Amino acid sequence: MRYWVQFLQHSTGCIPGTIPPQFGKPELIDATGDRAVLILDGRNAQETMRRDALRQAQRMEHWQRYPAFVLCSGPRLFEETRRTAPEMIAYPVNIN
Repeated sequence: MRYWVQFLQHSTGCIPGTIPPQFGKPELIDATGDRAVLILDGRNAQETMRRDALRQAQRMEHWQRYPAFVLCSGPRLFEETRRTAPEMIAYPVNIN
């Protein structure tokens, strides 16, 4: 089983199929880029994985502020079988 953190970003909020485009409430979608995913050590507890995700967000907060993240697991990377509810990130990040 593989474990990873998927950081989330806001969508553009555009409602597909409307011309001109109508803007609704932006949703949280999977972020893209090399820093949007953090591979985790599966031997750790879920709380430790959560703390690792917050530490990564703290390291990146000066150039990239993701609004939320989810913990994922699955047999292969990006073939997730389990995903936690999105957890919002409050900046500046304070790790307890």
